[in-house]
Amino acid sequence: MRGSFSILCCTILLLSSISVKSQDNLRTYADKIGMNLGTCVFHNAYSTDQTYSKIVKQDFNTLVAENEMKPDALQANRGQFNFSRADEMVKFAKANNMKMRGHTLVWHSQAPGWLQNLKGQELMKAMKDHITGVLTHFKADNKTVIEWDVVNEAFHNDGTKGELRQSFWSNNFGGDFIDSAFVYAHKADPDILLFYNDYNTANVNAKSTAIYEKCKKMLDNGIPIHGIGFQSHQTLEEYTPAFMASVKENFDRFAKLGLKIAVTELDIRITTPTDQNELKKQADYYREFMEVALANPACRTFMIWGFTDKHSWVPGTFRGTDDALIYDKNFQPKPAYTSLLETLKAYKPDGVISNGKIQKNSFVTINKNSTTALFDLRGAKVGTYTVNSGNSPASYLPQSMASKTIITQNGKHTAVIQNQR
Repeated sequence: MRGSFSILCCTILLLSSISVKSQDNLRTYADKIGMNLGTCVFHNAYSTDQTYSKIVKQDFNTLVAENEMKPDALQANRGQFNFSRADEMVKFAKANNMKMRGHTLVWHSQAPGWLQNLKGQELMKAMKDHITGVLTHFKADNKTVIEWDVVNEAFHNDGTKGELRQSFWSNNFGGDFIDSAFVYAHKADPDILLFYNDYNTANVNAKSTAIYEKCKKMLDNGIPIHGIGFQSHQTLEEYTPAFMASVKENFDRFAKLGLKIAVTELDIRITTPTDQNELKKQADYYREFMEVALANPACRTFMIWGFTDKHSWVPGTFRGTDDALIYDKNFQPKPAYTSLLETLKAYKPDGVISNGKIQKNSFVTINKNSTTALFDLRGAKVGTYTVNSGNSPASYLPQSMASKTIITQNGKHTAVIQNQR
């Protein structure tokens, strides 16, 4: 039946294989499973370099502005917003059927000088005005700009310390600036997803634990936080089975809070000069990071901080390191690219929900008189289905969701399943 399709209450069949007829590229497979797979971009590259732009459109379905949406770019002078470059990027994303992450509203760095000199009520008002101005401007585009990093890097940069960073925000605000930022953001746009974002947080350590406790407290107090962003600027030397097990454990504990998880700025730097063995190890590291993300139904955003070593912040920031991305300086795919491609191609949904519990790799009977929400893997709710009795079908869903991978959610339990026509 082409007009609509239904989910039968007796069984939900897991997807057993993925068949792709189009050319191999990352975006083909990310689109097929609904993964937000993206890269940061900057205006001069995507608007003037045809090779750069072609790869962006070919391999990614999600973008984030490297600098064009940061506070100093949008409001260099108080009360004077400049959205020209940011709007061009949103227009580029729309034209190529892409999503965007907004980055970032509150940060100690790349903040205009006038903002850093304020204190108390004046700083609070300036924060509210900036957040309101930015989110109101992009509200009409929130089907493209799907989520925002509300607060960025508020905790101490040393991953062994679980405390707030000393900054003009923590020193001058006169209250909990993190909570305030999320409240202001939710009021400005109640429909946008709101994230806290930080680095040295991918694995379980003192910093990620402090952020975990902060997120838990926010949720307990009704502060509108929806997700956690793990920047994931990684080094090749740290890559061990124990480290990756810690990453998985960390993702799992944040997901159990009911938060969405996003890998927001992944790169894996190598101490130069780089040899082929290191590139292979880097490829394995990228592969395992993607596997951890795919294994957690709460994680459906996977962003790389750039894609070509030709345009990378790494060598200018971490002296003696380079080659952190998945294309080389000549726009040729590296082993890391191939490892991500093969991982996406091999991905299979991992389970279904029965009675609020995840059942893996099996058929499952859904109890009658149960109602379950349905989401696509980008987090958009597409409807619900309710089982009434016996083998009667659930309520009909849009034809656009036929034979596509979706997420079901029952309470805080989620799993990835495959619909049948």
